[in-house]
Amino acid sequence: MQLINTNGMSFIGPGSEWFWSAISGLVLAVTFLAIYRQLRLQADGAAIAQLTDIEHEWSSERLARAKLKVLLALEAGTGPDELPDRARSEIGFFWQRVGFLVRSGRIDRRLVHEHLGDQVQVWSFWLRPQWRDFAWLARDAAAMDAKNGVTTVDPASLAEYLPGYISHFRAAIEMFEELRTVTVRLTPTPVPVTAARPEPVQTAS
Repeated sequence: MQLINTNGMSFIGPGSEWFWSAISGLVLAVTFLAIYRQLRLQADGAAIAQLTDIEHEWSSERLARAKLKVLLALEAGTGPDELPDRARSEIGFFWQRVGFLVRSGRIDRRLVHEHLGDQVQVWSFWLRPQWRDFAWLARDAAAMDAKNGVTTVDPASLAEYLPGYISHFRAAIEMFEELRTVTVRLTPTPVPVTAARPEPVQTAS
């Protein structure tokens, strides 16, 4: 059975224009696919680099000190509205910025959820944020967890783990301080001793 009738078809010379048009179209399609794949890889690489920067900031000494201050206040029974304002704002504005990046599509939503989704929910529970994008990011992460049958925030568990969190951030701050400490070792340097030459004896002439 003949599936394609090639009678009268010309592949070279006059009448072969259809063939070369088809080849050109195929080459263009392959080229577009290659360009799309390259752009997708570049976008993925940029998203991962951006997430790495975000995680680095979240683990910084500045935010570790802010977290410790908030956690110590919570341990002492301070309510969300009475937490140390500067420390609360440091954490809140960080999540507000991340929420804005995710909400505006500047960074992949699922990538942020996979790496930071649990932490944004925990800090949202502790801070009761008034920042719009921070609150949205926490709700979005909770909704994604719910689809997977996961519950991240359990008030009883968070209260139980609070001393552990405090110990963790104290250790983190100590590590940062140790990294800044410069040990200076003084090595004794031998002092060269020069033998004194005797003065020439002058004789009377």
